[in-house]
Amino acid sequence: MGYELRRWLEDRLPQEISSGERVVALAIADLAWDDSRIAYGRKFMQKLLWKTGFENEAQVGKVLGKLAARGIELRVPICGADGKPLRNKRGQLVYAHRGHQRTFRIPFESEFPGRPAPYWDDQGEQSPDRDPHAWFDGERSPGRGTFEAERSPAREGFKGERSPGREGYRAERSPARESMVTQAGDPIPLTTPTFPPTVTPRGTDSAGKAGSEKDDPALTAAVDFLMNLPAPWCLGRVSAKGMAPLLLEAIAEQGWQLDADLVAKLTENPNGVHRPMSVLRIRISDLPKAPQRTASKPGSNLPPWCGHCGDGNPAAEFNAKFRLEAGSKKPCPDCHPAHRTANAA
Repeated sequence: MGYELRRWLEDRLPQEISSGERVVALAIADLAWDDSRIAYGRKFMQKLLWKTGFENEAQVGKVLGKLAARGIELRVPICGADGKPLRNKRGQLVYAHRGHQRTFRIPFESEFPGRPAPYWDDQGEQSPDRDPHAWFDGERSPGRGTFEAERSPAREGFKGERSPGREGYRAERSPARESMVTQAGDPIPLTTPTFPPTVTPRGTDSAGKAGSEKDDPALTAAVDFLMNLPAPWCLGRVSAKGMAPLLLEAIAEQGWQLDADLVAKLTENPNGVHRPMSVLRIRISDLPKAPQRTASKPGSNLPPWCGHCGDGNPAAEFNAKFRLEAGSKKPCPDCHPAHRTANAA
C-alpha cells in the first residue's frame, strides 16, 4: 500500500525530529496510497494507534501539531461548501469534527524542510578482489576455497547437478539483467539496465527542474526575497527554493508584493521565536489580506499618504506637517505637497 512511500519519507525526514514524531509520520506514510499520497478510512485512526503504540487520538494529535510546527504538515484541512478551508473562532484550520473522518497527505519534497535523500549505489558495492561470477561455475573465490572441498549435505550436487528446488537454475534470467552464464557455463558481463519510457533518470530530472527554476523570474525573485530576509529569518539556498512556491501562492491570493511591507509582516514580533524557519513557513501559509493603501478624504487638497513617513503616525493622513522622512525633518519625497508641487511645476 504505502511501502514505497514510507521508504521515500524515511530518507527525507529531518534528523532533529523526535522518535515519536518519526514513528507517527512513517506510520501514516505506510497507510497512505503510493499514487495519491492520501490516507484515510473508517478505521484509519485505530490502525494508526496500533502501529504507533499511542494510547489515544489526543496523543497522536499533539505529535501531529509538533510536526506541523516544524513545517511537516500531514493533516488535510476540512473545506466548506465554498471549497475554502474551514477555520475555528481563533482563526485556526479545522482538520476534523464530528461526522467527518480525518484525512492525511504525505507532502512532496518541496513542501517540507527535509534532508536530501541519499543515493545508495548497492549494485556497485562489489569487492575489487572478488569475481562476481566465480561462484556460478564452481571457481575458487578469495577467502572461500572451492565448493568441492566445503560441500555440505544440504548443498550436495550443487555444482553441475540439478536439485529438485533449483531446476534449470543456470538458464534463469533476472528481471533487470541478462543471464549471468552462457549455455556452455562461461560467465558473461551484465548488461546495463535501461529505463522504461515512463521513468526519468535522476540526472535528467534534476537538470530539467533546475532549468525550469532559472526560466521562471517570479520564482527566482521569491527565492532571492527569502534569502535576503533579515537575520535570523533568512533562508539558505535549498530551503528558499523549497519555500518559494508557497510564498508565491500566498501573495497572489492575498494581494501582497515582495517589498518592505511583506518583510515587516513576516518578521514581526521576533521575541521568543526559537525556530524561525518553522514560524516563517506558518506565517506564509496563514498570510492575511494585504492592507489597503490609505487614500485622502474627498475634498482634501493633500495627496494620498504613502503610509511610511512620519514614523507611522496616522495624523499624517490629514496633516502635511507630519509627513516627514523617518529620523529627519525633511519633507517626504513621496507624499508631501511641497514635492508634489515642485514636480508639477
